Amino acid sequence: MQHRRSAFASALVGAVLAPALLLPSATPVASASGPAATAGVSAVERAAAKPQPTRFSLSPGVTFNNPTGGRDSRRAILDRILAAIRHARNGSTIQIMTWNYLTDEATNALLAAQKRGAVVRVLIDQANANDETPNPPFNRLRRELRANNGNKPYAQRSAAKTCQNSCRGRGGAAHSKYYLFSHTGSSRRVVMQGSANLTAAMANNQWNEIFTYVDRPIIWDFMQDRFDEAWKDTPVKRAFSQVQDGGYGIYMSPNYGPDWVSDPIIDALDQVRCRGAVDAGNANGRTIIRTSPDVIRGKRGMTAARQLRALWEQGCDVHIVYTVMGGDVRRYLRNPSGRGAVPMKHLVQDFNDDGEFDNYFHLKVWTINGRMGSNRTAYLAFNGSANTSDLATNSDEITGIFTTRYRVLRYQGFIDYWFDNPPAGYDATGTGSSTTGGAAGRTASPWTQRMVQLGLIDPYAHVDLD
Repeated sequence: MQHRRSAFASALVGAVLAPALLLPSATPVASASGPAATAGVSAVERAAAKPQPTRFSLSPGVTFNNPTGGRDSRRAILDRILAAIRHARNGSTIQIMTWNYLTDEATNALLAAQKRGAVVRVLIDQANANDETPNPPFNRLRRELRANNGNKPYAQRSAAKTCQNSCRGRGGAAHSKYYLFSHTGSSRRVVMQGSANLTAAMANNQWNEIFTYVDRPIIWDFMQDRFDEAWKDTPVKRAFSQVQDGGYGIYMSPNYGPDWVSDPIIDALDQVRCRGAVDAGNANGRTIIRTSPDVIRGKRGMTAARQLRALWEQGCDVHIVYTVMGGDVRRYLRNPSGRGAVPMKHLVQDFNDDGEFDNYFHLKVWTINGRMGSNRTAYLAFNGSANTSDLATNSDEITGIFTTRYRVLRYQGFIDYWFDNPPAGYDATGTGSSTTGGAAGRTASPWTQRMVQLGLIDPYAHVDLD
């Protein structure tokens, strides 16, 4: 399919068509345990104890979690965010945008940061804090931040608020997930973005990822401007906006405005050539494409599915892992004609046989490793908050772009691991009666499977569908 690409997409492809750099491995985040609990001392007071910032720093790179692992594995992302909050310096700023917020731990940590002198601002979607959807941790955060402001001038006031629909657009949802810290420990201008909302479920029930940028002024200034726009909760003219900084890029939706022409992910797939990769791709020189879109459905989902199917037929090495898939998309990708069904796995888990998925793959990642256009050694990855769905085009979304070999292979490797080692009780067939593409897992009893088929049990009752 040929179509006009945006200037940003053209620049992106140009960056990929240059030889990729191999970056060194990022070091793990430093541990940051707080003082021991003391009888008669509140959680906020304990958390407000002055941290030792010189002993804490953040390194750049991706962090994954595993809800089926031990405590450290489950909480890898949550603890990274909490550590950054707990080490925020006096006079620094903490700015958070997350579709959902539901954790007492974060509320305690943010209130403590405010008491230490940090300015805290948190923005979420109104759908997750209203009369029909009570949200005690967020409501407490909003109430106590306001009470603790006293007579401070506006620039030094902390607040938590909601957006109705998208914050920067005309519809959709406030679906971005990013965390900005001006000074935490010894690290400055820290940006974290990815698939992770600030909720307990993010750690305990979802596979997620988040990428950390440290002291990159171009990215920091871009994110500051976008947060300021979102905070006003007013549609902006340049809703689709983007920035490039070496081997990194970020773009923000909704998809309208003078810079919007076409979908960068779809544009990237247009450039893929399945054969002839050199020092990239698989052992046969075939281009490797991996995607964990979380949700893939609607017009945008089918557009992506048609490209994936075409590239699979042309010989690309394609794997898909997903949570929600439109029925038409699933039928198209699973069609046995030609080379056969595109390899994919429905990475959801029902471990107690109640027919409802307990854990699910929440990443929104695409990777390309092989040949793109004339470049036979191309590496490209996308991460962020956006599902491959129509709602994402109208919502506040953030998408990160990586064009270095090490970063791309980290994402590819995570998808490959779970494709090859799916969790016990995952949906092995993905062919249930649900039109969104799945049903009870392989260990479900016949009774449970029948209840799902009859529509008496909703397997997606605990899953974010878009």
